[in-house]
Amino acid sequence: MRRQRATSVGVQVCWRVTAVLVLCMAWWAAPAQAQWPQWGGPNRDFSCDVTGLAEKWPEAGPAQIWSREIGGGHSSIVVDDGVLYTMCRRDDQDAVLALNAADGKTVWETRYDAPTKPGMQLDFGAGPHSTPLVVGERVFTIGAMTHFHCLDKRTGKILWKHDLAEEMNTSELGRGYGASPFAYNDTVIVVVGPRRPSESAPGIAAFNQETGEIVWTCPGFGCGYASPILAKFNGEDHLIVALGADRAGLDPATGKVRWRTQVDFQEYGIMATPLWIEPDLIFFSAGYGGGTRLFRLSVKAGEYQVEDLWYYRKMQIVHGTMARIGDYVYGSSHGSFGPAFMMAIDLRTGKPAWRKRGLTKSNLLYADGKFIILDEEGNLVLATATPEDFEIHARAKVLERLAWTCPTLVGTRLYLRDHRTIKCLDLGAAANQ
Repeated sequence: MRRQRATSVGVQVCWRVTAVLVLCMAWWAAPAQAQWPQWGGPNRDFSCDVTGLAEKWPEAGPAQIWSREIGGGHSSIVVDDGVLYTMCRRDDQDAVLALNAADGKTVWETRYDAPTKPGMQLDFGAGPHSTPLVVGERVFTIGAMTHFHCLDKRTGKILWKHDLAEEMNTSELGRGYGASPFAYNDTVIVVVGPRRPSESAPGIAAFNQETGEIVWTCPGFGCGYASPILAKFNGEDHLIVALGADRAGLDPATGKVRWRTQVDFQEYGIMATPLWIEPDLIFFSAGYGGGTRLFRLSVKAGEYQVEDLWYYRKMQIVHGTMARIGDYVYGSSHGSFGPAFMMAIDLRTGKPAWRKRGLTKSNLLYADGKFIILDEEGNLVLATATPEDFEIHARAKVLERLAWTCPTLVGTRLYLRDHRTIKCLDLGAAANQ
C-alpha cells in the first residue's frame, strides 16, 4: 500500500513538473513584442504587432514614465535591447544619443562637427532629420550635413565614417539631409544623390556594414527625403525609391535598376515613405501640390512593367507617415501650408472615403487595432478608423509645437519627441485605468 501511494504521489509530482515545463516552453516560444530597429518600425510600414493598449486615457493623458530635454532635431527614435537611439543638434555639431529606455538617462553620446552650409534654409532648425538604423552591434546614422557614421552600439565609438557631400557630391537639399538608411544582407543602403540627377554621380549606394567600403553605386538619381523600402515581387527583392521625378525599383544586391518611371514635376518634393501593398501595388504620396498615386508592377516578356492605376490630387502627405489597413490607406493630408485633414483613400478606386478636420499636420502609427497619432502642435491622439468613419477615443497635449517626429512603440511604451523634449509614456490598459 505504501509503495502504491508513493508511486501515485510520484506520478502526480511528475505531471505537475511536466505541466510547469509545458507552460514555460509555451512562454519561451511566444513571440516577443517587436523592437523598433529602424525608420518605420519592424516592417518599415509604421505598424507593429503590439497588444494590450488602453482603450482610452485619463484626461491628463497617458501615464508618463519619464521626460527629459535634448537638443533640437526631428530624428525619430529606434529601440534595441532596452536602449533608445536618436540624433539631435548641439550648436555646430550633430550628436548621436543612446538613452536607457527605462529612465531616459544617457548611456553614451557621440558628437561630431557638422557646420551648416551657406544658403541653407534653417527656419525650422538644422536637423538632424534622418533616423538611426540598428543592425547587430552597430548603429548607422546620417546627419543633416550628410555625415554618414557607423558606431559601436554599446559604446558609441565611431567605427567608420564618410562625408557624403565631399566624397559623392551628396546634397543636403537646403534644409538638411533626411532619408534614413536601410539594411540589406551585409550592406547598408543610402541615398547619396546630388541635388539634380547626374549620370556621372552616384544616386544610391550600398556600403559594407563592417568596413564601410562601397559595394555598389547606382547613378542617374538625385537626392531626396523619402526613405527607401524593400518589396518582394516575382520572387525577387526590389529596393523601392522615390527621388525627385523618379519612382524606381533596384536590385538591392547589385544596384541594377529593375524598373523605373517618372511622374509630374509637382511630385518632385516627395518626402513620405512609399508603401508596398502585396502582391503588386506601390503607394506614393507627395505634398506641395503633388498628390497621391498607385502603381502596379507586372512582368511581361521577362521585363518589369509599371502601370499607373490612379492619381488623386487632394491627398497630399508632406513629411507625415501613412498606414494601410485592408483596401484603405490612412494619413494626414496637409498639402503645403493649408489646413490638414485626416483622410482615408480607397486603393481600388483612388477615391477618398472621408476627410476629417480637428488635427494639424500629423504622424501616425498603427497597433492593436488603433491609430496613435501625434500632430505638430504636440497633441497625442488615440483613434480608430474604418472606411466609414474616424473616431477619436482619447486626446492629450503632451509635447510642444514642431512635434514632427513619428512616435515609436515597443510593448506598451511610447517614445516620442518634439524639437527639444523626449518622453516615454505607458499606453497599456493597466497603467491608464
